Amino acid sequence: MTIEVIGMITLALGVICLFRPVSFIIHAFVCSILLGAAAAFTLPSLGGTNVTPSHLLLGFLTIRILAEPDYRSRVSDALAIGTPGFWLALIVVDCLVSAYFMPRLFAGETFVYPVRTTGYMVVLQPATSNFTQSVYLVGDLICFALIWAYATSYVGRSQLGSAAILCVAANLAFAVLDLATYYSNTTEILSFIRNASYGLLTEVELAGSKRLVGSFTEASSFGSMTIAFFAFTFQLWLCGVYRRLSLVLAVLSLGAALLSKSSTAYVGLAVVLGIFYFQIVSASLSGTLRIESMVLLAGAPFVVAFVILGILADERASSYVADILNELVLNKLSSSSGVERSLWNRQGLENFFDTFGFGVGNGSMRASSFPIAVLASLGIVGSILFIGFFLSVFLAKDENGVDARDEGYRQAAKVTCAAMLVTQVLAGALTDLGLPFFIFAALACAKRDALSGVRSSTSLALEPGLGILAAARRSGGSGL
Repeated sequence: MTIEVIGMITLALGVICLFRPVSFIIHAFVCSILLGAAAAFTLPSLGGTNVTPSHLLLGFLTIRILAEPDYRSRVSDALAIGTPGFWLALIVVDCLVSAYFMPRLFAGETFVYPVRTTGYMVVLQPATSNFTQSVYLVGDLICFALIWAYATSYVGRSQLGSAAILCVAANLAFAVLDLATYYSNTTEILSFIRNASYGLLTEVELAGSKRLVGSFTEASSFGSMTIAFFAFTFQLWLCGVYRRLSLVLAVLSLGAALLSKSSTAYVGLAVVLGIFYFQIVSASLSGTLRIESMVLLAGAPFVVAFVILGILADERASSYVADILNELVLNKLSSSSGVERSLWNRQGLENFFDTFGFGVGNGSMRASSFPIAVLASLGIVGSILFIGFFLSVFLAKDENGVDARDEGYRQAAKVTCAAMLVTQVLAGALTDLGLPFFIFAALACAKRDALSGVRSSTSLALEPGLGILAAARRSGGSGL
């Protein structure tokens, strides 16, 4: 095992977190999901597998949450029958079973593109990736249960919401650092958080300018995460939560996602904007439209038309946009990357049929679309379990929160999960959706405890306006 500089920093931070309030490690853990290109530890015995800072902090988060009696008693409730955690637990069990048995049962019966892609197929056989990918899924389950337990309280949801906002701001800061170090030829400054053993595409240009990657491994990963952050902050703005801050972060995140020049981000953005517009139109039909939504509904078409006309009026701008669209959208499938990813998906479907619908086992293959990865790896059973999990998250009853901010965080978390799922459908390689998805999923569907119905007198004294607003909204309804 090799420990890196960022690993020592993370260890020190984790120890400090053990002696601080739970909210401290919550903020540290949520922000650590940005370090997608960092390796705290490297495990040569497992093929150079990386332990990310977020997974390392997950261990400290487990200790800190379980040290609190109130939260410890709620962790088991996260896995109760019928809850999203129950479905996720079944998924993890299925992943563990399939990772061990399927590569052995169907060994030599089909070819797969391995998780650590080599550019060519190999015969199906047990591999270290079966173990490592299953460990990641176990980590996802632990993360979901811990965050769910923390989010059952009003204070927990508030702290998770503020941690997410801080994470969005930190993501934008990393984007600025990425640009500044690239154009000043000082990229080595960020080398301590770009030390993962897999391929990093951090210095790629397109149409004459750099593709933003921030603290991630490539533009696609950065763009996908930034689209999710845009969805989170934009939904907060629609809900009237920290209006100015949310709007500024949403606009900046939108710009950063566009500068990533990622086809996944662009298509994902179109879908997310469609979700928002449908949401706003539905609210207008039901008569629960907020002033922010009304302005957006009326002004968005004019803004889009103005931008398009502005681009068409300038020859250089229109040429620049045309080059990007041709490269990333119109000609994507015919590019070398598009052809390779199409082959992954095609072979994934063949794996599904070659194994009679049982799958080749978790961690045995990679695809370029999350649904295909699930079908090929976990088969019919795993696919049904994932559908059950998603339905339980997105269809969870969204009871009225304690105040507008409480409701806003829950709604924003649900939209963020939808945005992440959209980009995973477009380009997800594995069955692991990642810690960020399960953080927001837990916030979106955590069951509020009885204490959430009444806020403390201290909180009401500090925020009387929100208390009045909550009472008015419960009596008169709420909307977008």
